[in-house]
Amino acid sequence: MPANNELLEALDAMKKERNIENAQRLTKLLENTNVFVPAVMPKDTDPELLKRMSANPGKPMPMPEGAHPVPCILNNNEGAKFLPMFTSDEEIEKGEGMPKYPITLNMPFKSCMDLAVKIADIAGAVINPYSHNIVISVNRNAGSAQGQEAEKPEVTKLTEQQFHALVRQQMEARLLPEKIFKEGEEFIKDLTERKGECLVEFFEEPYAQTECPYSADDYEFMTLFISDTLQLTRISMPYENLSPGIAQTIFVTWNPEKKEAGYYSILMGKRGEFNRLIEITSEGKAIDHGEAPNEGSELQGIIDIANAK
Repeated sequence: MPANNELLEALDAMKKERNIENAQRLTKLLENTNVFVPAVMPKDTDPELLKRMSANPGKPMPMPEGAHPVPCILNNNEGAKFLPMFTSDEEIEKGEGMPKYPITLNMPFKSCMDLAVKIADIAGAVINPYSHNIVISVNRNAGSAQGQEAEKPEVTKLTEQQFHALVRQQMEARLLPEKIFKEGEEFIKDLTERKGECLVEFFEEPYAQTECPYSADDYEFMTLFISDTLQLTRISMPYENLSPGIAQTIFVTWNPEKKEAGYYSILMGKRGEFNRLIEITSEGKAIDHGEAPNEGSELQGIIDIANAK
């Protein structure tokens, strides 16, 4: 959806001189404009829903029933939060060196601002943050958003930490277990043979425009044949970009008799909290097994859970 020339001219004028006249002109044009809002899907989204949404990559589609995307939030250098909106695909692509947004929402400007009002601790919205960087404040007392001649943030962009966390969470909690359960023994065999090379392939798309921070050597594998009915692979995940909610260790189990896979991860806890042991089921549901076992007891903990099935 290319932005119309009149709107671009108004944005250029507002960037050059932030006065009442330019603000009023821009506000009037935006009233009947659709914008793009980058978003992600929650980690607990139904895998079947994600599969339907990814059926035609790059093509617009109606929002499927049951889909609840979460808008991405940008931080400036002072930590202030903003809801980004872009007037065209071209404006999104101007984020040179930034990983791709997983999805974008095409929505009316007014609906976007109504959404901004509902987001806690947000300073406002920002139009075309990589070029025009026009800030619109949120007036919660009035229940609506109002434009203002705001000083633009010094550098308004999604922080690297936010991007890396998003990409890793998607890979660890959704993409990898989905492939394991879908392809079973064939993929698990490939995983144990190619190890890290197999995992870094998941990052090719999100890091297509920038250097991937992970290499095959960042992953450590150990595969144990516990019994005739249990093969267990322990994967030590990269320390790079490790943060709360990210997997420190992943365990993949395989029962050759029942042809059943299992997927477990130990997620780093927030400061002052214990790490958590999370199981992802074949239906894509997350089961919280509580506080993760100590490092020396992790294997036995996973073995006990797998054998109890």
